[in-house]
Amino acid sequence: MRRLIVFIACLTIPLATTCASSGDAGDAQPGASSGSSSGKKKKNEAVADPLYALTLMRQGSVLMQQGRVEQALVQFRDASLIAPGNATIFNMIGLCEMRLGNFDAALGAFDQALRLIPGFTDARNNRGATYLAMGQYHLAEVDFMAVLADSTYPHRKQVYYNIGLSYLQRSQLGTAEESFRKAIILPSPVFEAYIRLAEIAQRHGNLDSAEDLLVEARLNFPDRIEAFFEMGKLLLLQGRDDEARPYLQKVIEDAPYSESADTARSMLEAL
Repeated sequence: MRRLIVFIACLTIPLATTCASSGDAGDAQPGASSGSSSGKKKKNEAVADPLYALTLMRQGSVLMQQGRVEQALVQFRDASLIAPGNATIFNMIGLCEMRLGNFDAALGAFDQALRLIPGFTDARNNRGATYLAMGQYHLAEVDFMAVLADSTYPHRKQVYYNIGLSYLQRSQLGTAEESFRKAIILPSPVFEAYIRLAEIAQRHGNLDSAEDLLVEARLNFPDRIEAFFEMGKLLLLQGRDDEARPYLQKVIEDAPYSESADTARSMLEAL
């Protein structure tokens, strides 16, 4: 199963305190077409409405939620022309670049966010997640540990999950398990941490523990089909075919066009 890396999208930095003056709005920025009519139009709009960058950010956020990442990136880049001192915009640019697989560009955007606000913990976490996706596990760990040093950070469980992934990728199972367990502390546990913990338990041969973890995952996240899929596979592994069947059938019914459903069909056909 694909290992999900958790990114944090933060839109809490007030734009009005970071907007560039009208004299700064025309400064050249990466990805801008200097002298273009659209660029001039946006500069004029920025002078007329200093909160226009906030409108662009909101539009970009909606587009991201709709999965239209390339269009969202355009909005955030335009916002950065108007408010080049706003770290949140560069964090969002980095998220877009990361989701598009442009890792180097993502790192550049997160670096810029951190240059503007060195204590921008969301951006540091996202940079660590980018390093993780690139397989640069030591650099990822450095960023994640710095994030965890911020005792006020509200997304610490997601960070524990991310750093657990970095340990898991290096086969440091004990340290990974410790981090994942911190990610499932109630309330608001990280669903994927249950799946990784069940995976580690299976690798240790602790099938009962793996089953308990998947049961807990289903109770806390009844709509997450991945828990049913993993439970079906685990029961098959134990030779409990009749118990596995309804779990695999639910995967097919609830997500018929998914890769998991294809695998579930193959498993059921083999029974």
